[in-house]
Amino acid sequence: MARQLLAGVARADITPPHGIAHAGWGAQTHQRAAGVDLPLWATALALSDGVETVVIVDLDLIYLWDTEAPGVLRAVERATGLPASHIRLAYTHTHSGPVNGATWSTWVKDGAEMVPAYDAILEQHIAGVARQAIRQLRPARFATGSGEARINVNRRFQRPEDGAVICGRNWEGPVDRQVQVLRIDGADGAPLAVLVNYACHPITVGPDCDLVTPDYPGVMKRVVEQATGATCLFLQGATGDLGPIQGCARGGLAEYRRLGSILGHEASRIWWELEPRQRRERYAGTLESGSPLALYADEALPDLDATLRVGTRELRLPLKPFAPSAELSAATATHVARLDQLRAAGADPEAIRAETMLAKRAAMRADLARRNEGHTHRAVTLQTFTIGDQVALPAVPGEPFCQIGLQVKAGSPFPHTLFAGYANVGWAYIPTADAYPFGGYEVEITPFAPEAATMVVEGSLALLRALAAGGH
Repeated sequence: MARQLLAGVARADITPPHGIAHAGWGAQTHQRAAGVDLPLWATALALSDGVETVVIVDLDLIYLWDTEAPGVLRAVERATGLPASHIRLAYTHTHSGPVNGATWSTWVKDGAEMVPAYDAILEQHIAGVARQAIRQLRPARFATGSGEARINVNRRFQRPEDGAVICGRNWEGPVDRQVQVLRIDGADGAPLAVLVNYACHPITVGPDCDLVTPDYPGVMKRVVEQATGATCLFLQGATGDLGPIQGCARGGLAEYRRLGSILGHEASRIWWELEPRQRRERYAGTLESGSPLALYADEALPDLDATLRVGTRELRLPLKPFAPSAELSAATATHVARLDQLRAAGADPEAIRAETMLAKRAAMRADLARRNEGHTHRAVTLQTFTIGDQVALPAVPGEPFCQIGLQVKAGSPFPHTLFAGYANVGWAYIPTADAYPFGGYEVEITPFAPEAATMVVEGSLALLRALAAGGH
């Protein structure tokens, strides 16, 4: 029997205080955020069919890591009564937000003292907004559609002088430019919520900027809300190897509003073309005018089935070998000590920039080695929500390459599959096997072996097929 959709939304401001540690880039010379260019949000969407209830919390943050994310999930469980399998933390992955957790403070000292207090209140904001969205549940209808935005490009660029892969613009590389929109209206037809799914690294605002911003996803949400009247959430797609067409290294503060506006206007166009109320028109007669005009009457059709299903699947992804963690930690300590000396001496900004880069890279390698030392595999949990036989919302932690998302969408039994990475817990890049021979940043710092990407695709499709068949 078809079930009725219920939906509710809520929002909280999670903008951090001025002066908090601000560390999305190895090339930056500043440590503290000097101010806020655009506020950050936590936006929750609760969905229910009267039997199953899920909540998605869209967060304008780079990530919550595996030290902090479990505590946040437990707080949401306590506030909502939902199990963790029914809760989605969805990170926009902005690189111009605050530091979260202790890991990043290895190479950032100033402002790190503000992080624990911010993380503590952030946990309560997330739990509270999830609870409020559930309290706002009311009858709703949905429709889904797609379009295209050309604000992204494959970022694995081989520089001409030596062929090394760096983060740039590879116009010939694989890319996913699909914009997917899930429109949700109240049963009375009033706009309620809209989910937008797109794949592009929010690195438009580069290392020269010391302001907090949500990058292009924050602008996109504001544009959509102004155009539609619905509360907008963003699901970041498979964007491990995708970046923006402008900004990043220099001048990004001027670009992120433009790119977000382009995406927002495309999402708004799709929204306006969708009709959640199912109907069929029939000819009802003729109105005599200067030219005879056909009259039509609408025949109401049953709403789309909104049966919610929830599925999770744990994968044991193989790891690649690392150097000993003690060796990498010692290298990190050397670079951090040198960086502290340069900062204390008021050294040339370019020297500080270079040593910050080395300290950050060393710390990332050491952290990955420390977490995975003694292991051959790591558990990664896939999570999928489905709505009837029309919509699937699969997600994976970490940063999957775009071909992973493309393959899952192509093989999905659901007509509309809004594939997302950056879900629930901060994790690592998941490159496709063909990227490993070329190396580059993403391949260098991933803990995963080349076969991990295929396992994610196959696991995601198996979970989608099981849910389409009515299973879990």
